[in-house]
Amino acid sequence: MPALKSSARRRGRRWPLRAGAALLALAVLAIVVGPSFMGPGPRVPVVGSPADVGLRYESVSFHPPDRPITLRAWWMPAEAPKAALVLVHGGGDDNRAQAHADGLGLARDLVAQRYAVLALDLRNYGESDGTPEGVTFGEAESNDVIGAMDFLAARHPGLRFGALGMSMGGGTILYAAARDARLEALVTDGTFAEARSIAANFVSAATGLPRAVLGPFLWSAERLHGVPLGRGRAIDVAGRIAPRAVLLIHNEGDPIVPSEHCRRLAAAIPGAQVWITPAPPPAHPLWASQGRWGMHTQCYRLQPAEYVKRVTRFFDEVFVGGPPLRKAPPKAIAPTPQKRSGVDRARARSLYATVRPRADHWGTRRCRLIDAPRRPRPHFSHS
Repeated sequence: MPALKSSARRRGRRWPLRAGAALLALAVLAIVVGPSFMGPGPRVPVVGSPADVGLRYESVSFHPPDRPITLRAWWMPAEAPKAALVLVHGGGDDNRAQAHADGLGLARDLVAQRYAVLALDLRNYGESDGTPEGVTFGEAESNDVIGAMDFLAARHPGLRFGALGMSMGGGTILYAAARDARLEALVTDGTFAEARSIAANFVSAATGLPRAVLGPFLWSAERLHGVPLGRGRAIDVAGRIAPRAVLLIHNEGDPIVPSEHCRRLAAAIPGAQVWITPAPPPAHPLWASQGRWGMHTQCYRLQPAEYVKRVTRFFDEVFVGGPPLRKAPPKAIAPTPQKRSGVDRARARSLYATVRPRADHWGTRRCRLIDAPRRPRPHFSHS
């Protein structure tokens, strides 16, 4: 018995050491490995092509206005096109094929509605060149969209431009539209207002770790490895887009980018249209196939016919029979400062964070700002 008690005491003295070693290992892992989940990571091969969904296409390449790099894309022409739409993928392991969101199926349906589509690989993704600064969550990537319009304008003079972006791609086209008025109409799907607040959700889905232990990962990514989470703030430039048309799409079952981000963007963009789709029932097969990513950017896969109907109607209101709203030369986006003053943060909270939803006499969900100047209200639709 004395021997057993002595052994138990030794084990009791060892567990703090083991716990400390485990915490130290976690900290080292966070510092070394954590940042890899905040960028594009290893390039995922571009699998498939528009030919798989019956589309004619051409593989093309061009350059953005801000860097001497080559971007690669698929050009999918349409018969007597109403306009050209730049289709922009999200972050993580995405590329122009947009396998997670059935991007090729969406491109096929848009071409059938007489919209030509250019689906590009953003810098640092797919088959496009990389940059030393890495991913900037939409800010620098917006120059890739501007480069796409430059390329198409040289080949097809007179062609008008719209864009559709998924997740980070939505932020990318918002930044692009704020800098280049040739982009006349925008559709975003599952897009964040600013990147920092959803970073933990993204890393948790990518790693399976609970959000509660991700503080060291995010701290090391931003402070030690220079991941510029502060540059992904589309909400800061969204107000410059009006009076051009914007449709914001989101799903209530999105665990990566909560639908509140959609409402914040709507409050920042005068006249924005909003379509927030309900989360599917628990038995829906997409829950099993999507896993921890939930319904992030799954609106097209959930309701393909309704999605195409609404997006086509939105673009038709701009491009069928209407002249361009305005023209301006493209501008490359310069990096913005990483730090924001206390005054700027207070002003951002006042303008964008406080949104009060209500219903009008048509039963449509709308929102209005509190403590902010009066603006045209965004149009909310739940279905």
